[in-house]
Amino acid sequence: RCGNPSTFSNVHKFTVQDPYVVGSLKQFHADQPWIGVICDMGIEKSENTIASLSKAVQTGVVQAVVHGGDISYANDYKPAGSNAYVWQTYFDSVSQFASYVPYMTCPGNHESQFDFAGYNNWLPMPNASGSSFYHSFDYMGVHFTMFSTEHNFSNGSAQHSWIVTDLRQANGNREKVPWIVVVGHRPLYCSDLVLLKRCTEEAPVFRSYVEAVFNEYKVDVYINGHNHQYERSYPMVNGKATQKDYVNPKAPVYIVDGAAGNTESIDPTFLPEALAPWRAHHSDWLGTSWLRMRAGQQSLQLQLINSETDKVSDEFEIQRTAD
Repeated sequence: RCGNPSTFSNVHKFTVQDPYVVGSLKQFHADQPWIGVICDMGIEKSENTIASLSKAVQTGVVQAVVHGGDISYANDYKPAGSNAYVWQTYFDSVSQFASYVPYMTCPGNHESQFDFAGYNNWLPMPNASGSSFYHSFDYMGVHFTMFSTEHNFSNGSAQHSWIVTDLRQANGNREKVPWIVVVGHRPLYCSDLVLLKRCTEEAPVFRSYVEAVFNEYKVDVYINGHNHQYERSYPMVNGKATQKDYVNPKAPVYIVDGAAGNTESIDPTFLPEALAPWRAHHSDWLGTSWLRMRAGQQSLQLQLINSETDKVSDEFEIQRTAD
């Protein structure tokens, strides 16, 4: 707890897990914990996700939460100089899970107000990279590379050089930490119909910066938000699926996980399947959801959780057979 002699907060118990694989390496146990992943969550229309995720954390089901940008949506509230209360309101709400387990983030476009001052003040992440906007860590068998799509990551930039170095080192540490998940805010592959330019004009530019690096160092999954919906690809490279399953994938899987809930609502529109043959699954549900994952030595299991029912609405497992 924290406070002063006259006023203290409630007592919370904070737990930290091993950076390496937890539990069975080849077969998941029902009680093996998960890592939660959210993007695009604000103080409105997020109550179901916060309640669902908090329940999972407080019962030990989820042991860490990763947030891929667009945090609180303070910049959507006016006047611009008087919206600091939004950050406070947001953290009062997410304290139901963020005060129990690690809460690791990277920035999105909604944090750019006042040169990311709110983000930097509220969310000081590890800065071994030399920047507060991109960092990495190992947790429960997964290496997370958290980078900022809101700052320069083109070839030759400081962030790009860091991404290359980080992924090279992570790929050389597979024996201890077998999986690499990259989290950023903006999509590299997507099929949003309403915001199609994000997928057909912006995403190809971003891919030109990092897709070759992801492929070289065998990134397993890239997760982003920005689009307020959920979809996942087959393993893919250069705009094409390398296979229609997840056994010994030859390229990364790309997931849009932007349906945690915010003032801008959920977008259920997608390109038809014929125009996105690389897409394995998408959700046209108007409700909110969040993603969770857990790692074994040869399997990475991912599930989409319906925030209203706590039930699994999508799941898949990446399997890597022994060499």
